[in-house]
Amino acid sequence: MATNIDSLFYKLGRTQKVKFIDDHIDLASSYAIAKYVKSYLFDVLAEVNQKMIVSYLREKGYKVEPLKEGDEK
Repeated sequence: MATNIDSLFYKLGRTQKVKFIDDHIDLASSYAIAKYVKSYLFDVLAEVNQKMIVSYLREKGYKVEPLKEGDEK
């Protein structure tokens, strides 16, 4: 059964996938969400508060600094 659902999900267009996930997000595990989100990671990050991302990375031990003038984004 799961294979059939996965197969059908992969055949959906991006807009249909977004709607399906949005409608059923409360049923998904973080692993399941990550599995499908990884191909859209930067789109997702663009929608998330930057302070939240910085805080998360710092909690994980990363050094996060603002870009200096002239640095590439």
